[in-house]
Amino acid sequence: MVNKYTYTSSKAMSDISDVIGEPLAAWDSQVGGRVFNVIFDGKVYTNTYWVERWQVPGIGSSDGNPHNAWKFVRAATADEINKIGNPTTADVKPTENIPSPILVEDKYTEETYSRPDVNFKEDGSQGNLSYTATRVCAPMYNHYVGDKTKPKLSAYITDWCQYDARLDGGGSKEEERGRGFDLATLMQNPATYDRLIFSFLGICGDIGNKSKKVQEVWDGWNAQAPSLGLPQIGKGHIVPLDPYGDLGTARNVGLPPESADTSIESGTFLPYYQQNRAAGLLGGLRELQKKAHAMGHKLDLAFSIGGWSLSSYFSALAENPDERRVFVASVVDFFVRFPMFSCVDIDWEYPGGGGDEGNISSDKDGENYVLLIKELRSALDSRFGYSNRKEISIACSGVKAKLKKSNIDQLVANGLDNIYLMSYDFFGTIWADYIGHHTNLYSPKDPGEQELFDLSAEAAIDYLHNELGIPMEKIHLGYANYGRSAVGGDLTTRQYTKNGPALGTMENGAPEFFDIVKNYMDAEHSLSMGKNGFVLMTDTNADADFLFSEAKGHFISLDTPRTVKQKGEYAAKNKLGGVFSWSGDQDCGLLANAAREGLGYVADSNQETIDMGPLYNPGKEIYLKSISEIKSK
Repeated sequence: MVNKYTYTSSKAMSDISDVIGEPLAAWDSQVGGRVFNVIFDGKVYTNTYWVERWQVPGIGSSDGNPHNAWKFVRAATADEINKIGNPTTADVKPTENIPSPILVEDKYTEETYSRPDVNFKEDGSQGNLSYTATRVCAPMYNHYVGDKTKPKLSAYITDWCQYDARLDGGGSKEEERGRGFDLATLMQNPATYDRLIFSFLGICGDIGNKSKKVQEVWDGWNAQAPSLGLPQIGKGHIVPLDPYGDLGTARNVGLPPESADTSIESGTFLPYYQQNRAAGLLGGLRELQKKAHAMGHKLDLAFSIGGWSLSSYFSALAENPDERRVFVASVVDFFVRFPMFSCVDIDWEYPGGGGDEGNISSDKDGENYVLLIKELRSALDSRFGYSNRKEISIACSGVKAKLKKSNIDQLVANGLDNIYLMSYDFFGTIWADYIGHHTNLYSPKDPGEQELFDLSAEAAIDYLHNELGIPMEKIHLGYANYGRSAVGGDLTTRQYTKNGPALGTMENGAPEFFDIVKNYMDAEHSLSMGKNGFVLMTDTNADADFLFSEAKGHFISLDTPRTVKQKGEYAAKNKLGGVFSWSGDQDCGLLANAAREGLGYVADSNQETIDMGPLYNPGKEIYLKSISEIKSK
């Protein structure tokens, strides 16, 4: 039995042994996730979500947070009062200063907050970037009973997540401050995910802001190749972007220090570019997969090509038959070098345009994308056959206007296996005209101009399934382990200061989940709510959560445990392929747990780190008008 953090309550809402529904009783500080029906002060109340012992029926909280689960039903009858009782007073208070195992002090993060060039305050009153490391949260991953019949849980893992020069005395420069995620935290529970997606590989020929790095690795490959008896490579070939981080380091990748090779860099990496010789993140994923398999869990690994910063050359590549052949052959080569992988993920952002500045795009991107997938499917089947079949997945926009340019139904018809729907970044500071939800499942009740404002995951799924005929089991629903923020937000007009200093962790407007838990959302003491002047709010119009600080107008749209669980439930109900996150290295386990429970997995009571039930409560209810409603006035 592990030391489980249980708050002050008794059972998680996901506990299948919990009795749902109770007969009418006198209020007596009931607690838990079951449905209670109580009499208090002549009235009958029921709880609409997890209830704590200090929540008194009919009495609201005074701090702006709404967490009183009791809802009035009706007046109690005289007979009920006589038989059951009628308490009229209560003297209960929340337990103060409950020790929290979620937050951990990280001296490097605290030192960074006080640096003159950072000057970060938890209430958002000064510097907007915190540079908070993942180390501020303890690993909170629960173990869940395996079930092959349920949808799968996946996550992207970035190959820059392990870096943080503050661990080695650096940090004086902005670029030295990193996330510092340690893959060893997942090795404590290798069954956390069903698939991890290594991100990202680049493409020779890249013309974007990573082009110099791609060229450096490309040149290094060609300089080494002759002495190793290998052919040189050309445009269209995939390459690792960070040979040392991917193949050489042992820091934060779950490997012993002696496995590191500091000599590995762009000009020396090629002999180590294979599964059995790799250290770095690729070596760490190899060992994580071994640990998962040893405990009876099938952990699939995929590798992703492209992404926001590495999609500049996809259009030119897809249009050129010779470069398509080079690309396809290099994907096959990567599978041969690293047989631990069972899937290649194409993250082209985006066919037809709308990606990073300077990306090439064409009106023919959609039809050329089909050729690329068709040729890739043929080559993989020819090389690996059915018994060792390699899957093809894509990451695609959750915006219908972008989906229309991707020809996705034809991609599926020509061999595409999985669609990772990037149902996040619907809102973001600077580019968005209004504040809004960035990763909401549902649309507001009156979405109006759906393709322009108030986007939603469900609208994208409806387009894929109902209009294009994509099978639901091929669609994986995305959730975000980071928020999108704005400053100067007005909840009535939904205006904000577009060029203002929005709160973020490593970049303006993008606070990551561990940073949010430390500074803006209290997940420690009993219920998910705001702190440091922030209030957790639930928009009843779209059933989505956000944090808001009225003092500064700081707005943070985010996925909470409640909304991630909701996405898991939606995926299970609609028989999707699963849910996934961008990115797994931004979570401490709370959102992964919520996803598992939403998908219907049951926690192993002997290996349950945290009771998730209280974290599924909504925030303070508010109705955010849709942009259509606002513009109609």
